Amino acid sequence: MTDRERAAERQLRYTSAPQRREEILRRMRRTGYVSAPELSATLSVSDRTVRRDLQRLADLGLAELVYGGALPPGGMPPGSPFGARSQAQSRPKRAIAHHALQFVEAGATIGIDAGTTTLELARLLPPDSDITVVTHSLPAMAALGERPDATLIGLGGLHHPATRTFTGPDTVTAISRLRVHTFFLAASGLTHRGAYCGTPLDAEVKRAFIGIADRVVLLADSSKLRQTAPVPICDLNQLDAVITDDALPDADRAQLASIITLLIAATEA
Repeated sequence: MTDRERAAERQLRYTSAPQRREEILRRMRRTGYVSAPELSATLSVSDRTVRRDLQRLADLGLAELVYGGALPPGGMPPGSPFGARSQAQSRPKRAIAHHALQFVEAGATIGIDAGTTTLELARLLPPDSDITVVTHSLPAMAALGERPDATLIGLGGLHHPATRTFTGPDTVTAISRLRVHTFFLAASGLTHRGAYCGTPLDAEVKRAFIGIADRVVLLADSSKLRQTAPVPICDLNQLDAVITDDALPDADRAQLASIITLLIAATEA
């Protein structure tokens, strides 16, 4: 079969709405997230058709709509591919990261956790502020590695491809020899009891960072309150603040605000 014939067959297949939606579900279950523009291109249908498909899946309880695409019901599970997680909730994550800049003082040493929202913070750090950044996140290292105005302390260890981070005893030992003014924490799940992540190794590194930080600020988009993760990181009383987005339901907002300093980042319309 020629490339043209394969393309024609693929386009014919996805002309059928039930088949097209089944394919969308298959991709979403495999990667944990689907991007509307990418679906439009790969399924050879219009943006409007994709939006209609995603809305139908959401109406049936099979998908959860987010900015730019959709997630499985209940959000993206821990351990989902980093690339997929970085696309999900991208606008709220940028808003949260921008809001977090108020905790970054010139000349300070900060710790940046491995996560997609904390990566946005690494990208937004102001120029010429003489910042020292300690991180075990490979994407954050890449974002900061060529900046002459920032000192980067990259922590090695065992590389974990799903999170693109270094973990393990060597990482924890390296952290224990340092001190940071503020640690920007990432989490896979958040409840009124505390913050959670997907693996014991990840939790161990996060706790080590918490132990050397003068201040701990959790960056978590509102979808984290709908997600579960198996490994506790810390109680809320070990945090100095939580920054989330304005999609957080009022009931959750009130409950968290009664326990911890809660900061809401306004998401651009």
